[in-house]
Amino acid sequence: MRSEKDIRLRIDLLEGQASSIAKMLAKAMQEHNEEAIKNYSEKLAQRKGKVEELLWVLEVKMGQGVLDTKAAVPGMQEMVAVRDILDLLKEGRIKMDDLALDVQALVRKGALEARNAMRHTT
Repeated sequence: MRSEKDIRLRIDLLEGQASSIAKMLAKAMQEHNEEAIKNYSEKLAQRKGKVEELLWVLEVKMGQGVLDTKAAVPGMQEMVAVRDILDLLKEGRIKMDDLALDVQALVRKGALEARNAMRHTT
């Protein structure tokens, strides 16, 4: 596994790339260039996904599991821990489709982590 420093440097690099792509996306939107908008949007989403993944790896390395990772939930003012998102889903207060794709991936990982933790305690 990579060292914490390497992961942080990679995150910084990806965030810098995302910033540049966002500027190009804004310009494409001003010019109403649909093809460029599609292209830059996809690239931006990829970078965001990679950053989220590396942040997750970094948190796991630092001893924080996925269940403690906080994520944005539509309609909520503050970030919510994945374990709380799972509870909201169980209660039917939110639906999986309400969540962003990267948050859905975190919730799935959190559900697996919770299931594995339950197996080890029984």
